[in-house]
Amino acid sequence: MTLSVDLAPSTGARAVPARCRICSGQLSRSFALCYCCDTLVGQLQMPLVPVVAMVEYRLGDPLHHRLRGYKDAPVAEVRDRYRDELVTMATRWLHQHHRQLGRRFGSDWDAVATVPSSRRPGRAPADAIVTRVPVLGALHRPLLIRGRGSTDHLRADRVGFELAPGVDHRQLRSLRVLLVDDSVVTGARAQSAAASVRLGGARVVGVLALGRAVRTHR
Repeated sequence: MTLSVDLAPSTGARAVPARCRICSGQLSRSFALCYCCDTLVGQLQMPLVPVVAMVEYRLGDPLHHRLRGYKDAPVAEVRDRYRDELVTMATRWLHQHHRQLGRRFGSDWDAVATVPSSRRPGRAPADAIVTRVPVLGALHRPLLIRGRGSTDHLRADRVGFELAPGVDHRQLRSLRVLLVDDSVVTGARAQSAAASVRLGGARVVGVLALGRAVRTHR
């Protein structure tokens, strides 16, 4: 497993591939944003928040199985095992990178919210992980639910999510919120969730994902 964002870039002479200034994905040309982020800006009609993924994965590899299995494995014991492995991974990663992460997002945060599923009813699946990671769980706030809009692969929507009932809008305006998702591919759901929180008055410092899917080059 490899970091998907370089929190401590090398100063050596070796050339470093150009990276998107939002998601740190590789750029094929000399643009500030990758194709996905550029597309999402146009759909949301607002600037995007920075995204950091703890590790990158490819379809079918062990991390992909964990990220799918903690939600979808047919046996409860297997779901729990995958969840616990992801909790351990996230706890260790945050212990190593907490300060650098704060610098990447420009400030610390005082609330942590998860990105709800665009298809599953009920609480966000990532709550099962976030609430068990001490650095995140202590600040966890259930801020979002699914909205009336539709989000999908490379399809973002300002109203794809909405603030949960009971959220104090006046208090929200004073919060710096870190959004957490289990996995990002194009970032459409995460950026849609960030847009909803920002339109509600809070500042979203960034999106932290446990994993990011990358293409397998052949």
